[in-house]
Amino acid sequence: MDINIIENTENPQSDESEYEEIAHTAAEVLQLMEEAWLNEKFAPEILPHKYDIVECLLGQVSHVEENLSNVHNDDLRRSLHQMELDRLRYLVSSYLRLRLEKIERFVYFILKQEEERSQKGEENYLNDNELNFAKCYGQSLDQHFTDQLQFWPGNIPAEWKNQLIVPNIYSYVFMKAKNEIEGVMINHVNEEEEVVDLKTGSQILISYNNVGHLIRNNQSCLI
Repeated sequence: MDINIIENTENPQSDESEYEEIAHTAAEVLQLMEEAWLNEKFAPEILPHKYDIVECLLGQVSHVEENLSNVHNDDLRRSLHQMELDRLRYLVSSYLRLRLEKIERFVYFILKQEEERSQKGEENYLNDNELNFAKCYGQSLDQHFTDQLQFWPGNIPAEWKNQLIVPNIYSYVFMKAKNEIEGVMINHVNEEEEVVDLKTGSQILISYNNVGHLIRNNQSCLI
């Protein structure tokens, strides 16, 4: 996906340096958005939200749409720009769907984790809208199970709510180091442990629980 096609479609002769700067900035934002999307796609747990990147990318999309409004429908540039905008919208919508799917799948676990972060004064992984959705979804599930379990024969286990569905953090992922990383722990099948140092650009297949903190801290990314 290449966003370098962004240019001044309204007046190609006006202040070219300004639009070169806009294109460069948009390319950087797109790279960050693609990285956030891939991380969310391959990570078994929900990651800290990247809505600042989402909003910035949507702002770039709006800028291009404004320029396209002054381009004739028969102009080839309009078709090229429109195709690029469609790809960007797909990228954003896919990222949002991935996060909502995880919220629905692990809602009780995620709400518990968010409550613990709030008590510790840590940054939440969900933004306000996601947190409100998670709470409403969890309440709906509670009501559904309560309504259905009243017909359950015998005594209802009191601890049923504590049986949380949790992400499989021991699943294996492909990771790429964004900079030099020392002391990465690798757990082998025979239960032996090995500590390795990764160079910038190194790629490795590894259990997520060993590198999840590197993904969250932006030291590496999933591929």
